[in-house]
Amino acid sequence: MKLPTFNPAFVKSAEKWVLLLIAGTVAATVGVTLFASGDALLDHITTIPMHAVWWLVLATAVESFLRFWRYHVAMKALGINIPWWRLMYYYTVGYALIPTPGKVGTAIRLWLLRQYHGLPYHRTAPLLVMDLLSDTIAMCTLASLCLLLLEESPRLNMLGWLLSGGIVFALVVITVAPWLLERSVKAAYFFSGRRRPRLFARLQALMRTMSRVLGAKVLFNTIALSFVGWALIGIAIGYLASEFGTPSFGAAAGTLAITLSTMGGFLTMMPAGVGGAEVTMAGLFTMFDVPLAKAVLLTAIVRLIVLWSTVLIGLVLLPIAIRNAPKDKSPTKRHAKTTVTVIQTIA
Repeated sequence: MKLPTFNPAFVKSAEKWVLLLIAGTVAATVGVTLFASGDALLDHITTIPMHAVWWLVLATAVESFLRFWRYHVAMKALGINIPWWRLMYYYTVGYALIPTPGKVGTAIRLWLLRQYHGLPYHRTAPLLVMDLLSDTIAMCTLASLCLLLLEESPRLNMLGWLLSGGIVFALVVITVAPWLLERSVKAAYFFSGRRRPRLFARLQALMRTMSRVLGAKVLFNTIALSFVGWALIGIAIGYLASEFGTPSFGAAAGTLAITLSTMGGFLTMMPAGVGGAEVTMAGLFTMFDVPLAKAVLLTAIVRLIVLWSTVLIGLVLLPIAIRNAPKDKSPTKRHAKTTVTVIQTIA
């Protein structure tokens, strides 16, 4: 398994990249809004319901806390005891580099755990898998439920049923995968003539730690936390849109806007889904009878609060975390003993 790498020297160029990305997103949003309805732009801005905006801010804060707590639950399952406030600090720092290529935002969290606590990457790598799976399954579940609730939309209802079937299949595969992978490593070691035992020992240890995180109890808890967080944001988006002059825009539509746009942005393979997420979200707003100018403005507000506000907080903390990190804290001898134990097990 190839882990994402992080180089502290990359931070300055990454910060410039993120700031340019923020500026470009703002400029593109303003340009599209002016093109869509330049005359009505000021009127729309003055009618933004600030009380609904603050509800979205609160929902984002709660979602961020639930996201961190999900990390905390997985760390406990791995047998890693780190004070929750330090873990929250590392996780928040990771937000700074989310809009960068190569999953650097997730890699820096593992790097901080290694530098501050001597945890090797093969012990913390399952956290990356947990993070991705929990978000993906929770968003797909929310999207399928909302699609099934839509009236007079048989095609969208069918899409909801397809998503539901895919979720059930994914859960079965995820539950069985660690068991299969662990036995596959043993079989590969046997057929290789028992050569390179250290390599297979690391793979075996990785599969065992992976099975702890992907166990039914832990995975259910992390998915549930992710489900609640995204649902809160969806409800807040629905409330914001309804207060912005579209009373028919409800919580289900708001949840679809955030889940499908996030998944649409992921499919573009762009950092943080920039471009794809905005286009998808604006299109979903217009599909639910929101005027184009308001749809673009709503998209800008949602992305600014849900994504870019957390990125800016991470950018403030990032230099502090890098500056205070120990220069070199290699994995402890305990981890070397663990590798020897696993070699004896698979042999």
